[in-house]
Amino acid sequence: QETSVLLLKWFGNVDDAMVTLFMVITGGVDWMEVERPLKTVNHWLYGGMFWFFVFLMQFGVLNVVVGTFVATAAEIASRDRDVMVRRELQQMVTVAQRIRTFFQEADVNGSGTLSWTEFKAHLEKKEVKAYFNSMDLDVSQAHLLFCLLDTDENNVVTIDEFVDGCLRLKGQARNIDINVLIAAHRKLSEQLHKFMEGADLSHRALEFKLGALEHAISGRI
Repeated sequence: QETSVLLLKWFGNVDDAMVTLFMVITGGVDWMEVERPLKTVNHWLYGGMFWFFVFLMQFGVLNVVVGTFVATAAEIASRDRDVMVRRELQQMVTVAQRIRTFFQEADVNGSGTLSWTEFKAHLEKKEVKAYFNSMDLDVSQAHLLFCLLDTDENNVVTIDEFVDGCLRLKGQARNIDINVLIAAHRKLSEQLHKFMEGADLSHRALEFKLGALEHAISGRI
């Protein structure tokens, strides 16, 4: 009598059976509770079929569905990254083109290089200052900025030096401060290297003179 009641409860009609099986695989009901009346009727046939259904849905169909959702989400995220990369690259190309336009406008003599005089004169324009400020480049220290752009220290800036330097210094104000420290450290290293070479030559000359003096004193004795 109890088995019949449970069978009618879980599998009384097609709709009830579908709802029961859906709750079994989604956690809406304990599947052991549903399996109990089925085993009573026929343990191996109905119980085995029920176990096979649970196994197939849990480890087959549901895993495939979850994997599909995960793969779709990963693909969407990858597309978003690609879009962001393309957008950033396009922005860099646009900025570089504007910097080249600035260089061409500042190069009044058409030499292909920018002197400090040309650079300073062009920075006097308000729209030029505004554009540099929009890139977080501090134009209040224009000569310092020019020195940072002049990487080979020949007192003129080529278009490649200018574009690369502006892109390198573009960003927060602290970036230009870091580059100032890098430039100062580079110059200090060069001066230290020259000092060490001079000191080494002086040391060798002193050793030579002391050796000659010692030899001369030994000869007299």
